[in-house]
Amino acid sequence: MRRVAATAVVAALLLSGATPAVAVPALTRDPVTVIYNRDHALHVLNGGATDDELTTRTAKLAESAWSFFRGTSPLYYRDLGELAPSAYASGTAWLTGDAHLENTGADRGADNLEQYQLTDTDDAWPGSWTWELRREAVSIVLAGRANGRSATKINADLDTFVAEYAQWIGNFHGTNDEATYRLTKSNTSNLSEDLIDASDADSRSDLVAKWTSGGRFKADPALQTVPAATKTQLINAVAAYRTTAGAPLTAAEATVKDVRRRLGAGTGSLGRYRWYVLVEGDTTANSDDRILELKQTVDPAPQQLAPTATPLTGGERPAKALRWLVNQSDPLAGWTSVGTIPVLVKEKSPFAEDLSIGDLSSSTIWDDSVRDVARLLAAGHSRADQDIAGTGLTYSVDAAIDNAITSVSGLQSETRAFATSYADQVALDWQAYVTAKNNGRPLF
Repeated sequence: MRRVAATAVVAALLLSGATPAVAVPALTRDPVTVIYNRDHALHVLNGGATDDELTTRTAKLAESAWSFFRGTSPLYYRDLGELAPSAYASGTAWLTGDAHLENTGADRGADNLEQYQLTDTDDAWPGSWTWELRREAVSIVLAGRANGRSATKINADLDTFVAEYAQWIGNFHGTNDEATYRLTKSNTSNLSEDLIDASDADSRSDLVAKWTSGGRFKADPALQTVPAATKTQLINAVAAYRTTAGAPLTAAEATVKDVRRRLGAGTGSLGRYRWYVLVEGDTTANSDDRILELKQTVDPAPQQLAPTATPLTGGERPAKALRWLVNQSDPLAGWTSVGTIPVLVKEKSPFAEDLSIGDLSSSTIWDDSVRDVARLLAAGHSRADQDIAGTGLTYSVDAAIDNAITSVSGLQSETRAFATSYADQVALDWQAYVTAKNNGRPLF
């Protein structure tokens, strides 16, 4: 996967004493305490066994305002409960829960066609579509600032994003087009197309060669051996998971060859258990082995605003949400438990190419990218409704959202104001976190 480091322009602006463009809303919380409480709960839940990852997480959150925002979705949803709701909020939709620009990318679809898609449903939960629209908008502001983009251009990006989302919600209203809608090389351009091309050039054998040799994982600082008891639990977990997948592996294909604990991956999920399990794959040849990723699930961030919105729990919730929100999604996505730890299971895709905000290098690329992200969110929200069994939503979400957007310009203005103001808050919260870290304050 590609990952280009973003600049820290926003940090320089704040440290120089620059005045935020919009008044930061008054929030009655200490951001460091909110994050500490969440991370300490994970420390307690895992009995300290993932404290190494929590330590990595503190360093990651302190890197930049962008990294801080990526890793603190629970803080964002906590704040939404205190801030004024959108004037356009109406109805409930299935959300990815952690919308931001880098949670999109190219991958190979279940039908073997490369596509640009939403990539993360760990925090998926039913809630107001405006929660997701606003979070994505904040990410556009923070990413724009990190790249040195002017306030005028960022505002234009926000307006484009909102208008595109509204347009595609309108396109889906009254049709069933969202069921088959997807972004492929035929209807994308610039960065999205480049990512699709890169995905198309990837191979399973290359990924297997990167992580394994001779049918076993290589020695790697990112891969930690596990105790024999954990290995047994993982073998049992894969056997139990198999039938929960959309297109299950056969028992032979799911034969476990090796296991490791994966370290250092992600941002928001750092501190949770994450394991790689090498399975046999299509043949006994090592080159077509598959790597399954088993990731510990916890209560999703939006749940605090709608505690009873769905009865789905554990890995079943994000696995099913992925199927509902993403057309032609990973057919191996499923769920199980490793001992008593609920996990989401997905294939470690050989074809994944994530968007990096460092690749947003021109106004044309910015414009195309925010349009593509808006389309993905509109299609996802519209798909996961009465038309799919199990979502728990008994009405047309696209119709409800389309009817709620009584003024696109009004929604644009509201979103600009919120996203700019909350991005200022994120930058200040990040500064507070860095100060706490530098002063030796316990962070988990």
